[in-house]
Amino acid sequence: MSYSADVIFWGGLLRFGQAALAAAPTLLVGFVVAGVLRKLLGAETTRRAFGGNTWRSLPQAWLWGMLLPVCSLGVIPVAYELRRVGLSGGTILAFALTAPLFNPLSLLYGLTLSSPTVLVAFALASLLVVTTVGFLWDRWFPGTSLEAPEEPETPPGLRRLAAVAITAARHTAGPTLLYCLIGLSGSMVLSALFPHGSLTDSMGHDDRTAPLQMLLVAIPAYATPLNVMMQVGGMFVHGNSVGAAYILLALGAGANLGLIAWAWRTYGLRRAAAFLSLFVAVVTGIAYAVEDPLYSAGSVDHPHTHAFDVYACPFRSGGGDLPQRVVQKIAGEAQVFEVAALASIAALLIAGVAIACFDPSGRLEAACSRPVDEPAEGEGSLLSAEVPAPVLGGVAIAGLVTLSIVGCFVYYPKPAETLEDMKMAKADALTYANSRDVENAVKSIARYDDLTRRLQVGYYLRNLSLSEYQQSKCRVLRGRLEQLKDVVEAEDFDEVRGLTTRVSAAHRRLSEAFADG
Repeated sequence: MSYSADVIFWGGLLRFGQAALAAAPTLLVGFVVAGVLRKLLGAETTRRAFGGNTWRSLPQAWLWGMLLPVCSLGVIPVAYELRRVGLSGGTILAFALTAPLFNPLSLLYGLTLSSPTVLVAFALASLLVVTTVGFLWDRWFPGTSLEAPEEPETPPGLRRLAAVAITAARHTAGPTLLYCLIGLSGSMVLSALFPHGSLTDSMGHDDRTAPLQMLLVAIPAYATPLNVMMQVGGMFVHGNSVGAAYILLALGAGANLGLIAWAWRTYGLRRAAAFLSLFVAVVTGIAYAVEDPLYSAGSVDHPHTHAFDVYACPFRSGGGDLPQRVVQKIAGEAQVFEVAALASIAALLIAGVAIACFDPSGRLEAACSRPVDEPAEGEGSLLSAEVPAPVLGGVAIAGLVTLSIVGCFVYYPKPAETLEDMKMAKADALTYANSRDVENAVKSIARYDDLTRRLQVGYYLRNLSLSEYQQSKCRVLRGRLEQLKDVVEAEDFDEVRGLTTRVSAAHRRLSEAFADG
């Protein structure tokens, strides 16, 4: 296998582009939340919401982290605002490392793909980790909070919205962008370190070094909460290490190189290294503690998984078509909401650069905060209604949480709709496999596999239950798909015909199991 410089370069570029697309929606949410915290909630209300600098701050930071739909990049502008309002460093870092772990989409996914006991254990473990580490860090390094600034309130009306947008734009064009690029670069580092397929058979339950191996992957990796939950669910099915699964969740979703760089720049090398070292030590200890007690929750149908292939180089060998393959793969995988979010971030970036160049002293913010004349009786508009800014901020935050819940029903549609999509995905996957089109076959199989998982969650959302029979039929179909993918990638086309027959039979039985959905 050739692993030349062009494979490393283009493979890394592809992984960077995939990570950037995946990060765009939750990163955009982070910029908006930062604007809401500063211009609507305000410093005092934000401090109260996060428990101030009392004993309640750490568990409240954990709770807010579970509710806000941000990732380990989108949390950076929010963490900046929390520091700005005077919260302690332990509370901020606790929030920054738990906010990316769970959101409604990923929680639902986890509840249906692995035992709820495992997910509850992982959530409680995250609370234990951040509370312990945050408390100890604050004791060791007191005085990390800043004095909150006093800012004039922004009068009601469109100027409130403008002020939120200006704050979001300044964050987008500021140091946050650099930290995000650093975080995304971790995907390029992993692609250069791990050749194609080198992680497929790694980190099994019987390998006691599996959690330590996962540390090497999880710390530089960038992953969204949903993608990590997909990988964790696959690990239980394939007999991977439970401890490695917990480390992937806690560090793969919870941290990245950009967040570490922000902590270093904000609190200094010694303090940031102390927090990270303590956090990693506690996470690793918990990982080894839960390895055997939680392993029985898994059902091992196949001894390996492709879940970690996304962290390795995507290409087997080089060739002159690598640039075209990168463009085609990114274009083929891009979702409409990811492209829309990326375009919105680009617009914020352009606006932020313009504001930084032409208004470095903050005249726009001052103009937004300038008092306005009282309107005559009966002349006020809805936009100028006297609603307290903290109330609007709370409504905005609650709206984001509600929107993420509504998004669950959109992302996980009715089972009948998903079954129709699965028919088309099956036709594509089997056609490409039989015609020996390896690249399109693998892509179609991945989409087919993802639809089986969406089917489970969509059914669970609407029926609040999922039988073991239904779960087993999904596992069987995914097992057949994984076998088909292995055969296609190995170009063992003599085995394809028999496997396509078994895939069709498994699909038929799955459709019957979900026919009442």
